[in-house]
Amino acid sequence: MGDQSPPLIQLHGIFRHFVSGLQTVAVLKNISLTIQRGEMVAIVGASGSGKSTLMNIIGCLDQPTQGEMHIKGISTRLASSEQLAQLRSQYIGFIFQRYHLMPYLSAVENVAVPALYTAMPAAERQSRAEYLLTRLGLQQRMEYKPAQLSGGQQQRVSIARALMNGAEIILADEPTGALDRTSGQELMGILHSLHQSGHTIIIVTHDRDVANQAQRIIEISDGEIIADRLNQAVAPQETKTALPAAAATGRTLFWQSVKEAVKMAWRALLGHRVRAFLSMLGIIIGISSVVSSMAVGEGARQSILNEISQLGISTLEIRPGLGWDQPRADFARSLTISDVELLARQPYVDSVSPVVSTSVTAVRGGKQVQVSISGISNAYFRVQGLNFLSGNSFTQRDLDEREPVVIIDPELRSTLFEQGEVPEGEIVQLAGTPYRVIGVAERKGGKFSGMMLGAWMPYTSLLERMSGNMPIESITLRVHEGSSLREVQGSVERLLEQVHGQRDFFTQTNDQMTQTIRKASDSMTLLITAIAGISLLVGGVGVMNIMLVSVTERTHEIGIRLSVGARPVDIMRQFLIEAMVICSLGGIIGVIGSGVAGVIFSWVTQEFTMVFTWPPILLACGSSALIGLGFGFFPARNAARLHPTEALARE
Repeated sequence: MGDQSPPLIQLHGIFRHFVSGLQTVAVLKNISLTIQRGEMVAIVGASGSGKSTLMNIIGCLDQPTQGEMHIKGISTRLASSEQLAQLRSQYIGFIFQRYHLMPYLSAVENVAVPALYTAMPAAERQSRAEYLLTRLGLQQRMEYKPAQLSGGQQQRVSIARALMNGAEIILADEPTGALDRTSGQELMGILHSLHQSGHTIIIVTHDRDVANQAQRIIEISDGEIIADRLNQAVAPQETKTALPAAAATGRTLFWQSVKEAVKMAWRALLGHRVRAFLSMLGIIIGISSVVSSMAVGEGARQSILNEISQLGISTLEIRPGLGWDQPRADFARSLTISDVELLARQPYVDSVSPVVSTSVTAVRGGKQVQVSISGISNAYFRVQGLNFLSGNSFTQRDLDEREPVVIIDPELRSTLFEQGEVPEGEIVQLAGTPYRVIGVAERKGGKFSGMMLGAWMPYTSLLERMSGNMPIESITLRVHEGSSLREVQGSVERLLEQVHGQRDFFTQTNDQMTQTIRKASDSMTLLITAIAGISLLVGGVGVMNIMLVSVTERTHEIGIRLSVGARPVDIMRQFLIEAMVICSLGGIIGVIGSGVAGVIFSWVTQEFTMVFTWPPILLACGSSALIGLGFGFFPARNAARLHPTEALARE
């Protein structure tokens, strides 16, 4: 006590009050003391005397209600929570009665925890942790978890952790309380060795035998110091440096701290696998739903557009009226056969056909089915690019003579005829009138023409024999190769307007149809994605709930991290990154799951496939990370706000 250098620790007029119900209890009353570098001090007192509260204040885990404390000349009353964390990180090491080790980390990982919050390089961190454990006789137990170690071995891990950052001050709270006599003696031997190495040792105990081994004994009772004396029975020890100094114990750079937080988050998730998986489950389902629904929508869209493209991109359709949304009864007969003949003479027209249609009943051999009949000219097959599977098209003579001939599609053939039966030359009753089948044709694009069975006949036959004087439903034409469809569309519109003297028709190209279907498909995909996105939000809420539970379950771990130098911002960053890792990993698994669903989908149906594109996948993964950030904020904030002493008390 005769050392005239500035005191290492100085307390003046320290009071600590706690609120208990409606009463305020004074646990510490007007405590004043100084502790010099290199002292070995025992603070002794009965249970409830206030000695543990005094240790928490000296260790910067708690703040006095009143009074001043300085450590290495720094006022703790004026220090922020980050500055107090810095003091704990650089100058103070704790040895707790209950060891306070993280159960899912190995011995060497537990020892290295304080250095995670410093700029100490990873290689040095590992080598120093191994060196300390080796010095303490645990070289064969480095990879053991706390549950695999004895009480004495766990306490040695706790000592190594206290020394990790080269702590000048060692605070030992009832260090032998949970140990047998032999282990307790070994521990005191280690503390004496640390004292001889130049560390300032402060032991808080109720055991007089432990206290009598210190150079100085401070006795506390009912929150007040009642004795402070030198122990003459213990001779001053010669100081010798036995441990290498810890380098780079300052705070690390932001990106390095993020990198370490990701590693810590990964270790925490591995340590709580079931909880982590349950946290991910909602995100996995949500991401799978979003990516799969968008892949289904994209597959359907591409399938439809592919079938439309097969119908021909050089065709133009002319219909009576002013548009699909503006039907005009007075324009129903605006298109005539003379319009067809006029258009056929234009240089930009390759082929042209009128179209009239009706729905009738087809009967053959006791089989009866509803059929959509299109009355056309023989140019129609070239206009629309129909493929003949068998037989031939009708001729100009069939048109002129109004012959009762019909061409059927493959579906109608399979409905009315037996497998292997040749339909050509056979008779089919259409609306009670016999027609001779002369061919089987299939439209490019397959079934896109409609779900109803189809057939084609000369429009003259349909008007003469079946429907009477019905108006032309449309005129369809094919432009010459090399002609611009858009320019031809304008030319046709101007020509017909001039002939008709008014605009009583509208035109449509497959390109316009494609655009319309693409817009409708995009809208449907957006709707499906929005619905699937709800499951993402539900998954996010699930992550938040699990993380809130995680904070509650891991309160003790948070207390340990705070006691070894973690700042509130470090705790918040760790829990935020844990939430983001959970959601990002869940997103990746969800994307993989949607890919598996795509393979299964391809086995179930061949109508169209799920088409995966990068934007939805990247959007889904980005969304999952943002959900982790958003829904992990409140649990992370709650974790960062925990008080160190309260957190440590909850095991």
